[in-house]
Amino acid sequence: MNKTATKVLALCAAAMMTLTACTGNAPATEEEKPSDAASTETKDEATDKKDEDKTADASAVTGKHEITDLVLPKLAQNELTTFNILHSETNEDFEILFNLVEGLLEKDSLDKRHPCVATEWGTEDGGLNWTFKLRNDVKWVDMNGNVKADCVADDFLTALEWTLNFHKNDSIGTSMPCQMIKGAQEYYDYTKGLSKEEAYALTAGEGSKFREMVAVEAPDAYTLHYTCTAEKPYFDSLMSYTTGMPMSQAMIDELGGVDGVRAMNNENMWYNSCYTMTSYEHGGEVILTKNPLYWDTDCTLFNTVTYKTVESSDMAYMLYENGEIDHVALGQSQMTTIYEDENHPFHDYLVESTPGRTSNQMHINFDKNMADGSGKDVQWNTAVANEAFRKAMFYGVDFTEYFKRFNAIDPMKCTNDFYTRSGVVYTTDGTDYVELVRDLMEMDDYSDTKIAHLNKEKAEQYKKQAMEELTAQGITFPVRADYWVGGSQSDQDSGLVLKQCFEESLGSDFIEINLCTYVKDFYSEVRDASTQAFGIFGYGGTYADPSTYLRHELYNDTAWFTNKYSHIIDLPEDSEVVSILKEYTKMYDAACAIVDDHDARMKAFAQAEAYLLDHAITVPVYITNSWCLTKVDPNSQMRSMLAGTDSKMKNWVTNVDGFTREQVEGK
Repeated sequence: MNKTATKVLALCAAAMMTLTACTGNAPATEEEKPSDAASTETKDEATDKKDEDKTADASAVTGKHEITDLVLPKLAQNELTTFNILHSETNEDFEILFNLVEGLLEKDSLDKRHPCVATEWGTEDGGLNWTFKLRNDVKWVDMNGNVKADCVADDFLTALEWTLNFHKNDSIGTSMPCQMIKGAQEYYDYTKGLSKEEAYALTAGEGSKFREMVAVEAPDAYTLHYTCTAEKPYFDSLMSYTTGMPMSQAMIDELGGVDGVRAMNNENMWYNSCYTMTSYEHGGEVILTKNPLYWDTDCTLFNTVTYKTVESSDMAYMLYENGEIDHVALGQSQMTTIYEDENHPFHDYLVESTPGRTSNQMHINFDKNMADGSGKDVQWNTAVANEAFRKAMFYGVDFTEYFKRFNAIDPMKCTNDFYTRSGVVYTTDGTDYVELVRDLMEMDDYSDTKIAHLNKEKAEQYKKQAMEELTAQGITFPVRADYWVGGSQSDQDSGLVLKQCFEESLGSDFIEINLCTYVKDFYSEVRDASTQAFGIFGYGGTYADPSTYLRHELYNDTAWFTNKYSHIIDLPEDSEVVSILKEYTKMYDAACAIVDDHDARMKAFAQAEAYLLDHAITVPVYITNSWCLTKVDPNSQMRSMLAGTDSKMKNWVTNVDGFTREQVEGK
């Protein structure tokens, strides 16, 4: 089977587990030049040999000190939000669920695709049509490892139908297949027009409306064909994400239909990945147990993985210090204390985490409700509708002190000046795509001492303009901004630091950050009620194209941030903000339509991104970068620059004594 070639970034393999959310409220080593075009062949002898050597080196360090039963911390506020991987939204969910259900492919830290349920795959027409051949030894099992059914091609169609069915699913994963797979958007729109009962009754079976409308086929039990909306040479990279996940119709039927799946738990769900979840205690321990029938019999798995609930990073540190857990992400005071004391017992064991793949932005809520339920927050909604008000924040808020909450040692490594994450995609001459955006916005060159989009002069100019224009509209200053945090001391401290950043940057006479506390879950308690003035959230890309990030701000009802966070989709059609987002959507669509000239495509996306940022619809904030103590060699982890299987706990090299900085950096 001929394979298309895709340009990928050669990243160093160092990466670490994080405890922050992909879409959470806040919550690679040095990038190399892009490699030569890398084939999407399922095997690459050179890369495989490198991986084998790396693992062998790590094994030599650990000797007989391997961990067979891994124990990790889990912050209390990071409770699982769902057991359905098709509905998952956060890294906290992904870190667990990708170990329970797996799809067609895996990706490593070099963004190389590896076989998973699929054994081979490719395209013969530049990425318009794709074929995946599946292995025939993947089993669905129950919690105890008993066989439920074979995992077959129809299961991937069932999952895709679920994802695209408006009434069945509401998740971050819907927009991707809508933009990628021919007929997917049309099917989504079709189900949206049905009653809930009618939509629930739909399946992906033979003769179904799904098969009639969506260009995906299962000609036999172990073959899948996808037809894309246009040439998508990176389509296979999506298949390590939820888009490439299966769901058995037999499981749906066994659970009693859609409502049963929504209510499923670890005891009645089906598994086909490395582990099953043999114990789940809400607010307590979660235990994963090695799947005895996992297809990859050559890989190394833990006998069990236990997640211990902790209330704070301080508690997690104490447990690590006592030898009760095997990894801890350090808080600001902990990393500073250890780093500055050369005699500290953990000084040499302080390991820098690889910068996160998530690009986090300040997402403004343009249709905010009052927290007390008394109606719309007219003050805030009127203020953020004013472009000068938003630009004052864009050019004025210095987040440096906020960065120290993640990386007190080298905070500027958290700097994020763009919507798209740097290091994801390059032009043909090796230029990072985000540099095109930088040039269009006339930002300063990258510096490790300042945030490039800060401009004090512009910020003061826009602040003055906003106050004049809004005062004339009856708005009083300072404008109150409700910012919600969890109840932990760490969350409260982060909120106070953010408040400080706003006040010191723009003055207390402009915006007043009002800290509010949610009880358990930001998503259900705050986001869905639309009571946040803004939140700091992000998304980790899933394929090597700017659209992996930029699609979430479109003016349509599948764009995640537009619908769930900014609520621009809910504004009147004649709103200036709506007009801006409609124009951005046109520019985005025009960029997507360029499929035969990579550099022209990158230039068009850069123009769209610069337009979005220039109107300050959102404000880039940070990329996670932190320090940790760990008994897991980060060089052995799968961690990919692009989202998907990056937290799968297979072939991890461990050492009960922990890894030193020298051991990690020496690989």
